[in-house]
Amino acid sequence: MVESSQPPSKQRSLPGGDDRISQLPDVLLLQILSLLSTKQAVVTGILAKRWRPLWPAVSVLDLDDESSPDSRHGSAGFAEFVYSVLLLHDAPAIERFRLRCANPNSSACDIATWLCHVARRRVECVELSLSLSRYVALPRRLFNCDTVSAMKLNGVFLNALASFSVRLPLLRALHVGDRVLFGCHDYLVKLLSGCPALEDLVLESTYNDACGGVVCAEGNFELSLKHLSRAKIGFSWKERCLKSMLLIFQALSHVRCLSLSPCTVAFNCFLHKRT
Repeated sequence: MVESSQPPSKQRSLPGGDDRISQLPDVLLLQILSLLSTKQAVVTGILAKRWRPLWPAVSVLDLDDESSPDSRHGSAGFAEFVYSVLLLHDAPAIERFRLRCANPNSSACDIATWLCHVARRRVECVELSLSLSRYVALPRRLFNCDTVSAMKLNGVFLNALASFSVRLPLLRALHVGDRVLFGCHDYLVKLLSGCPALEDLVLESTYNDACGGVVCAEGNFELSLKHLSRAKIGFSWKERCLKSMLLIFQALSHVRCLSLSPCTVAFNCFLHKRT
């Protein structure tokens, strides 16, 4: 048996007791914090003074009302937390803003204010998953943002698109979830027409009552998506909405990967109308 030449006391001691993670450079610590939710990033300040000033510089904001430190106080506590985060956040730009609200009593006005704020902060990716008692109308500022490159929407109402133009010159990925309402399908065409750089499109909304009807024939849009290479269409059109459907399908001419789900049942009606 090989015996150690070190005294027994030194054999039992742990090699160092330093917080080696805190000794990493700021750039690595910020990368670590960006992998956490914003709540988790904020509470890291409890671990050591070294971490305390770092979270405001993280470029990713991941906010969830079910995991916020004040979620026990309901929507008011979460709103206060979000306002505090946005006030203290000082990164030069927001790489990703993810907001999940499951509390039906959350304020649509607060959410619109937060979205306007992140749009002014040069946000690049916006992910919304909202489950409020009523659908949230998204603000004009979000749809006129020169920096947004990806957008995922769920639990929102896009009827407000009727009152303003859409300009998203750098948007490359758009995911419209299955809980998105349109006052008219022309608004979907209007949204797409403001995204000239779009490469990846997912339309999943299956609400048959999403369209108001007669106004669908009144919009005059030209839709060109020459950069679009991937599309997944699971959207439902009524027969009276075939004009918007035709515009969208004509814009798929450059797509290399196309997926059509069974819920696009109006396609048969569309073929019948064209023959």
